[in-house]
Amino acid sequence: MPQGPQMPSMPLSMMRAGETATVARVKGASDVKRHLETLGFVEGSQVHVVTVGGGNIIVMVKGARFGLDVKVARNVMVA
Repeated sequence: MPQGPQMPSMPLSMMRAGETATVARVKGASDVKRHLETLGFVEGSQVHVVTVGGGNIIVMVKGARFGLDVKVARNVMVA
């Protein structure tokens, strides 16, 4: 069944400090997806990138700051 036009998305790991985006989807193994969703990375939530560096990304989601490894951040698709 065809759906409406999809917004282009990119991995959270490609965002720069100061940018804000909306979570489009979370991918990866079920345990990784569940962990990220528990932290607030759910479809439609806003993610603000605080800093990026050293293989880590610090983001703010639903009023809480989290540090993610860039490899984990690749599982969060944002638009």
